[in-house]
Amino acid sequence: MILTISQIIGKIGESIEVSFSEQIENTTGYPDVVCFSEPVEVKGTLTNTKKGMLFKAEGKIEAEYLCSRCLETVKIPISFNMNEIFYQAGSIERENEKEAETFCDNQIDFTDIIQRNILANLPMKVVCKEDCKGLCSKCGKNLNEGQCDCNHTEFDPRLESLRTLFNVDEEV
Repeated sequence: MILTISQIIGKIGESIEVSFSEQIENTTGYPDVVCFSEPVEVKGTLTNTKKGMLFKAEGKIEAEYLCSRCLETVKIPISFNMNEIFYQAGSIERENEKEAETFCDNQIDFTDIIQRNILANLPMKVVCKEDCKGLCSKCGKNLNEGQCDCNHTEFDPRLESLRTLFNVDEEV
């Protein structure tokens, strides 16, 4: 996602419209994402300011996850806003910034800031529906599709000594 900016270099106040769409194939850097079902779309403006190049844009993408409870595939739309300043490599303004984006010559690579914005907006936990019942801990059946035949009346062995205080056959 590289943009040539030669038409606004040296022209303070000039802007260009930025719009691109690119499919992200590799999901290695995106935790829990199975794949991206749509390309990332970014639309905004890049303005030459006195400090550097100001990039204001909106982006969106759709990610596929596995439900945290039942492992069914879930599509999640992700939207993000970007407001970044790119400094000319070696410029004085950049030296004052701790974390600054830079560009060389007449090209800006947006890949890193787009990746960071997607990562910052990924959900921590995804469920297919609010009342998802998950999987049976014994047989692995999806409990949203119906109950399984497993016996779930076993007691936690750590609490076995407390169970001896009660007669299991009597009502309390």
